[in-house]
Amino acid sequence: MTLLALFAALSLGAGPVEAGGACDGAARIAVPDLRITRATPVAAGSGFASPDARAPKVEAGFCRIEGVIEKEIGFELWLPVKRAWNGHLLTGGVGGQAGSFNYRELARGVSRGYAAASTDTGHKASDPHWLLGDPQRAANYAERANHLLAVKAKAAIAGFYEKPVRRAIFSGCSGGGRQAMTEAQRYPGDYDGILAGAPGVNTPAMSARRMWEMIEHRRHAGLMSAADWTLVARRGAARCDGDDGVRDGLVSNPAACRFDLGELLCRPGSGACLSAAQIAFARRIYGPLHDENGKRIDSGILPGVPVSATPLPEPFTPGPPYLAVSLFGDGVHRDRTWDAATFRIADDLPAIDRVMNLHADNPDLTAFRARGGKLLMYQGWADPLVLAQSTTGYFHAVTARMGGVSDFLRLYMVPGMDHCVGGTGPDLFGATGGEGLDRAPEHDMLSALERWLDTGTVPGAILSIKRENGKVAAERPLCPYPQAARYLGSGDPKRAASFRCAGPQ
Repeated sequence: MTLLALFAALSLGAGPVEAGGACDGAARIAVPDLRITRATPVAAGSGFASPDARAPKVEAGFCRIEGVIEKEIGFELWLPVKRAWNGHLLTGGVGGQAGSFNYRELARGVSRGYAAASTDTGHKASDPHWLLGDPQRAANYAERANHLLAVKAKAAIAGFYEKPVRRAIFSGCSGGGRQAMTEAQRYPGDYDGILAGAPGVNTPAMSARRMWEMIEHRRHAGLMSAADWTLVARRGAARCDGDDGVRDGLVSNPAACRFDLGELLCRPGSGACLSAAQIAFARRIYGPLHDENGKRIDSGILPGVPVSATPLPEPFTPGPPYLAVSLFGDGVHRDRTWDAATFRIADDLPAIDRVMNLHADNPDLTAFRARGGKLLMYQGWADPLVLAQSTTGYFHAVTARMGGVSDFLRLYMVPGMDHCVGGTGPDLFGATGGEGLDRAPEHDMLSALERWLDTGTVPGAILSIKRENGKVAAERPLCPYPQAARYLGSGDPKRAASFRCAGPQ
C-alpha cells in the first residue's frame, strides 16, 4: 500500500502527501479530530526557508506536516527524522491576532531536535473580520486552540515515532506570551516548561489603552512630531541612566526612575524642548489610564519608553494588524464599520470579557508547580505595547499568593528592550526573539529551562547580547527579578563582566 493510500485509509485527509523517508511515520498518525492536509519530507542540508522570512533556514531533515484540528484550527507539526528527535515537543505561540504560525519557533525547535508545533488558533490573518464568523472562534483564539494542539500534537508525535513525548515546552511572546501564561494557569498538565515573554496578562486593559491612545493621537493630530516623542523618551532615559552605576544609555530599573516632563518646557536659551501644550499631552499619554468614571485601569508608561507619533490605523476600523480595534469593533459591537471614535472604556472594556476570556493574570499557579512545571518569564523594560509594570505586577501577585517561587518561577527584565525584541539594549538571549551568543544555559534561555527541568539547576544570570552587522556589539547580564545588573565601577560597560546582579537599592 502506498503512503497516500495509507493516509486515505486512516481518513487523514485528501491533501497531497509526498513520499519520502522523513515522512514514513506519518502513515501511523491516527488522531480523532485531526486531519493532515499535507506531509512533505524536507531533506537535510537543503536550507529550508519557511514562509516567514524572519525565521532561520533549517538544515535538519524533517517531515513538515500541515493540517487541521476540528473544522478550522490550522496547525503545523515539524518532525525531525527519528534518529535526531530528542524526545521532546516545543510549541511556539503566536502574537497579535494570530491567524498564522510561529515559523521562527518551528525552525528553532526542529533544528534543536524537537518535534515542533504551532497553531493559527482557528482563523486566517487574511480574514480581517474573523471574529464575526463562527462564535467558537473567540474561544479558540483565547485558549482552546493551543490546548487542543498540545493534546493532539502529543498523540500525533507518539504515532509518528511509536513512543510518547517525554517532555513538552511552550515558548511565546506578546500574544504568544499570553497563550503561555494561559496554559500554565488553565491547563497545567499540557507543558512541563514554559517560556513567556511580554505576556500581556491583562490583554483587555492593554487593548483599552491602545484604543485610547489612538483616539487621543487623532484628537491632537499635529501637536507632536516623531522627533518630539523621541525627545521625551531620550530625556526620560537619560534622567535615570546613571542609577545602575554607569551612563551607557540603559536604565536597569526604570520603575524606580522619577522624571518630571516639566523639565522639557521651553525657556529662553533652551535647546530641544516642548511647549506647555505638548508637555500636557505627553503627561496625559504617559500617565495612568482612567476610564470615564475615574476608575484607574493601569499605572502608565515608564520614563524612557518610546511612544509612536502615529499609532493610528487607516482606515480606523476593525481589521489587522490592530487587535484592539477588532476586539472592540467586531468582538463587542459586532460591526465591521464600527466608528472607533465612539469607544468608551467604562462600557467597552468590561464588555470584552463577555466575548472571550483574554485574562492570563490568575496568580494561583499551584497546579503547575505541583506537577514540577518550570516557568521563565521575560519582559523588555522599554516595551510600549505590553507595559513592564503589568508583568512585574503579576510576578509580585504570584509571590504574594504562593510565597517563595524560586523553585519554579523566574522573571527576567531586559533593559532597553522593546516589544519582545529590538530596542537600544542587548535583546538576544535564546528566547523567542532569536539566538543568543550560543546555546550554553548561561547564554540561552531555552537551554536554561531545559537544564532546570533536567537537573533542577535554578537559572541565574543569563547573558543577553546586541548584534550589529553580524557581530556582538554589546552584552548585559539579565538578572532574576527583582535583582538588576549593576556596574562594578570599572571595565567596558558593553561587556557583561563589568556588571553584577544586585538587589533593589
